[in-house]
Amino acid sequence: MINAFRTTSRLRALLLSFGTLLLVACATGQGSSPVGAIQSWFSRMEKGTRQPGEKLVSPADVVWKERNCARLQRPYIDIDLNEVLPSRVTAGEEFNHRMIYSMCPIRTAEVVVGDLSRRILFKGNTVFEDVSRRFEIRPGKWQLDAFIGIPAAAPAGAYSLEVAFSSSTLRFQRSASLVVIRP
Repeated sequence: MINAFRTTSRLRALLLSFGTLLLVACATGQGSSPVGAIQSWFSRMEKGTRQPGEKLVSPADVVWKERNCARLQRPYIDIDLNEVLPSRVTAGEEFNHRMIYSMCPIRTAEVVVGDLSRRILFKGNTVFEDVSRRFEIRPGKWQLDAFIGIPAAAPAGAYSLEVAFSSSTLRFQRSASLVVIRP
């Protein structure tokens, strides 16, 4: 009897928590569907757990085996993830750009040095650009996190974030979409 009471109490607490989350999401969803509002809320929570900077995900020897680097033309890079969180950003707030890459060098422990740039485009025009000169692409699997603020006066609409790397031996370009909404 006591176990049934505990289970019922936990189920009620879970339903109450979910109901509260749904109400809060709908109230702050700014015209989006309840599902969209909940997804937005979870994206914001996940963004809050991220820290800016670089983090080693897998060492070079693990990537070498997983990617079968001996058979690839090197240096080799694969962009495993390129995402923006949240994908709907209120003007005046910031979003997280996360990129995860895997790199196989020509020689063990060799880095590839070049320019890493992030550009934000709105209606085809660059509205923000940041370039890191002499950026090192390192062997192994790496996670890069950056936080980018959207000005409070930014117009609502669809934007694109382009990330590109250029060196004498390696190039890539990827993009991700985001939507800016007015408060």
